[in-house]
Amino acid sequence: MDSLKQMKVWVAELLDDEAIAALEEVCRVDIKYKVPREEQLAMIKDYHAVIIRSETVVDKEFLDAAVNLKIVGRGGSGLDNVDIDYATNRGVIVCNTPESNIVSACEQTWALMLASSRNTSHAWQFIRSGKWDRKRFQGSELYGKTLGIIGLGRIGGLVSQRAQAFAMRVIAYDPYIPDSRFEAFGVEKKAHLDELIRESDFITIHTPKTHETIDMISDREIGLMKAGVRLVNCARGGLYNEEALVRGLKSGKIASLGIDVWVHEPQQDHPLYEFDNVVGTPHLGASTHEAAARVGSEVVNEVISGLRGEIVKNAVNIPSVSEQTYAKLKVFIALAEKMGKLYGQIRRESVKKVEIEFSGRDIENPKDAKILSVVALKGVLEASVTEGAVNFVNAELLAQQRGIEVRERIALETGDYSNMIRLLVSEEGNGVFEIAGTVLERRIPRIIRVGDYSVGFIPEGRLIYAPHKNRPGVIGKVGMAMAEYNVNIAKMVVGEGLNNSIMILNVDNNVPEAVLEKCLTFEDINDMKVVEL
Repeated sequence: MDSLKQMKVWVAELLDDEAIAALEEVCRVDIKYKVPREEQLAMIKDYHAVIIRSETVVDKEFLDAAVNLKIVGRGGSGLDNVDIDYATNRGVIVCNTPESNIVSACEQTWALMLASSRNTSHAWQFIRSGKWDRKRFQGSELYGKTLGIIGLGRIGGLVSQRAQAFAMRVIAYDPYIPDSRFEAFGVEKKAHLDELIRESDFITIHTPKTHETIDMISDREIGLMKAGVRLVNCARGGLYNEEALVRGLKSGKIASLGIDVWVHEPQQDHPLYEFDNVVGTPHLGASTHEAAARVGSEVVNEVISGLRGEIVKNAVNIPSVSEQTYAKLKVFIALAEKMGKLYGQIRRESVKKVEIEFSGRDIENPKDAKILSVVALKGVLEASVTEGAVNFVNAELLAQQRGIEVRERIALETGDYSNMIRLLVSEEGNGVFEIAGTVLERRIPRIIRVGDYSVGFIPEGRLIYAPHKNRPGVIGKVGMAMAEYNVNIAKMVVGEGLNNSIMILNVDNNVPEAVLEKCLTFEDINDMKVVEL
């Protein structure tokens, strides 16, 4: 039975039905929405994963109660309701789905920009009351106007592309984005926010909610804007100071406002509700059928990966990877982790330093090296801690707590191979133990060195590791002992070292402790261990 069948997942907020069905095929799933806080704290101890959106608060109190929690999956991109630092300290993976709803959020931005600039919502309410008038609803065209975009990330980039279809001049402010991205989108870069504010007829914001961005637009900034400026916020509540917006609308400085996100959600009343030139929606940026399906599918896949101990592509508290990078690194990630696991199961020494060296054209980016380093480190530590206690989030923290130095480096020399990963473990009193591996034909992982021995085997399944003296009859003795205890040897690889040799046996069934004990009585067998990869 799949071990995940014992894992319990709480779906705490709305999730696509097909995504829930996919999750239920793998895990035990409870769907409980709108659970009161006290009940949340009482029940979370029973769950290994929780899937949330924007309402459930995963803070220190929540995480302290979540004694079995392994991963928090956030459907959507915002994470201001999750204490990421504390989750990291607790070894809990936090992931989101940053690209699943970007098209929907972009389109909602345009829906509010158009509706507010053309008074669409107010006009509809007006004619529904039995009245008719056109003059009072005169609006503003987008054509030829200047659109200022604060934040040229995923959503901001999509907004800029669509703005060009309206023949708008597009300017943007984002100090964290390279010039090449501005050039790629044909957007004029502004070095200072004030420049953008002074020049824009329309302003839209697309940044995360951080200490730096809260109240990014307030009274001072509104004072710098053109008279009749039109604002849109489909990012996060509080990026525009709501009290300042009220004052700007009352003064007439702000001609219209489109707003999808609020400081307090949900809410029954707000001063902005009183303005006819405001179009407000209840956080609908991701509320499309298409986005819901993408969000559900992606967050479920991430949660399942986290529960399986696999790399979580969109984790925010471990090195994350794009789809393209993950596709390139996937086989290297598997190899690095198995190299670490192999070390952890064949060595029982005190570790001082773990060094990962990568070489070859497939691994040239330091960020890629960091990902593979964490993966290998997790494997090294797994054998020496309680099962399930080490993961990609806390591996470096555990190493630091144990005084283990961790380094990664990129080398040029690959020897006879097009790529190579070397795991170099400095042991207390024993020098450095090396395991090396390579990927053949971009798809076949292979271990090529274990300690002093040059070998060549695929790291998978149940293996027997047996260094021995290079003398006639040793292999035969081991084979006969395995047969005596009904252990079937599917494959065998022999490698030579400086003075000794090594056997790596792939076996099909369980290996009784008795056969290991018998083999260790043979004078020529130096060591024998069963390895699960």
